Amino acid sequence: MYSTWTVFAAEKAASFDWTPAWALGGVFLTGFFGLAVQRGQRKAAKEQAEVQAARDLSKWHRELRRTSYVDCVVTYEKFRDMVEPLGKALPWPVSAPLSGEKAAELDALIVTLDERYVELFQKCQIVRLEGPAALAHTAQGLILSAADFRHATRERSEAARAGTGNAEVSTWNSSTEDMRRTLEEFIETARSVIAVD
Repeated sequence: MYSTWTVFAAEKAASFDWTPAWALGGVFLTGFFGLAVQRGQRKAAKEQAEVQAARDLSKWHRELRRTSYVDCVVTYEKFRDMVEPLGKALPWPVSAPLSGEKAAELDALIVTLDERYVELFQKCQIVRLEGPAALAHTAQGLILSAADFRHATRERSEAARAGTGNAEVSTWNSSTEDMRRTLEEFIETARSVIAVD
């Protein structure tokens, strides 16, 4: 019986047509390689899209930072623009109390100074949130130097209203110089941050 089956199997093997099997195998291999290539292309496209998205996000963030830095500088300059009119409205040394008209002019200037300080504070706080740490620290310095100037202006205006005071205006003068120095430091730090991003 063994020999009968062996002969039968040998006849079947010899007469079996392998062409459809090879064709089916070829289709299978072609499909497999096609899927592998397609998967690789999708992966490469996904990686490229992720890299582009990261670049776009970095560009957007840099533009956001640049805008907040410019807003901060412009607002700070508007605040500093108050130095000259306040200097003219605040006579020093004080020889007599301010007249009603001069006091009203000074009040209007101080209201404008306070409004600009509030705007400056908000813009500087945005920069502090945006960072980086070195620039956030410098933005804090902007706020503090503006607050010092505001305080010195109030002291000087109270002395001018009362008609008291001496020729010593070093606090007011040093606060104006401190604002200039701090602003220059902020601009230099912001420039280096934007250049790195």
